[in-house]
Amino acid sequence: MIKTKITVCIMMFLIIFTGNIIAQEGNGNGRLKGFVLDTDKKPVKGAKVTLEYLKYSKKIETITDKKGKFSFLGLGVGDIRISAEKEGFVIGGNQTRVSGAQRNPTQYIKLKKLSELKAKDDPNAKVKDGFSKAVNLYDNRKFEEALKLFQSFQKSKPDMYKVGLNIGNCYLELKKYNEAINEFNKVLDKIKTENSELKGSKTASQIFASIGDIYMRQDNLKKAEKYFKKSIEIDQSDHALAYNIAEILFLANKTDDAIKYYNIAIKIKPDWLKSYKQIGYAYLNKGNTKKAIEMFKIFLKLDAKSSDAQIIRDVIKSLGE
Repeated sequence: MIKTKITVCIMMFLIIFTGNIIAQEGNGNGRLKGFVLDTDKKPVKGAKVTLEYLKYSKKIETITDKKGKFSFLGLGVGDIRISAEKEGFVIGGNQTRVSGAQRNPTQYIKLKKLSELKAKDDPNAKVKDGFSKAVNLYDNRKFEEALKLFQSFQKSKPDMYKVGLNIGNCYLELKKYNEAINEFNKVLDKIKTENSELKGSKTASQIFASIGDIYMRQDNLKKAEKYFKKSIEIDQSDHALAYNIAEILFLANKTDDAIKYYNIAIKIKPDWLKSYKQIGYAYLNKGNTKKAIEMFKIFLKLDAKSSDAQIIRDVIKSLGE
């Protein structure tokens, strides 16, 4: 009888001792539920919720349902951290203490959208938003309004000197050509402090082309030619620019120079039809019929069905081919 009592006592001790070990490891009969909501108090479905004990290595994960609800079972007493995360949101969470023997207070985790973070927490958000609005206004040809916003942006961000290009383009479209050239030259001066020879600078090339465009609009072909040539010298990657230079030279009866730039345009973009047609006419103007026909035939090979193709066939035919 004594032996039996001793055995029972030992078993009870083991149960209690084991129970303490389990509880210490974060296991028990406790329950915890909660909800993951956005800042508008709407449920966040499909968020991953992680429960971690601060003292033990126990870690549990679950996913919220369509109501944003989550729940955990089998919890032991201890301090825990709950975190929730989902793509498009900033990670959020709570820290609390749970009981291992009963239901615990409902937890509410609020997640902030990344878009809200940018709008509310980014100190430059308003400035960036102003620039975006300016671009949109420019694209919709509201140049006066766009100009004011670009100027405001430039004032708040003086180090971002390339916004002068946007300001210059607004002036150009408003036909305020002197103001446009002035803005373009300011940007050019800044670039020169970083790259004195302007070699390979696409921005510098763009500026020279823009100034050339202004002189084109003013029918000053001589100055337009000068700036377009400078542009292509800096960056030979724009076939349309090379083509435009060739057209100016052709109109100015500088046929050899025109052919040179038509060839540059062809080299940059070999499948661009206009260059072959125009260089063919340039060779005709020069009196080189053989070369003209050669260019016209390349044009026809690339485009045999357009209305221009029939005209080119007629030209070739008139040349005796």
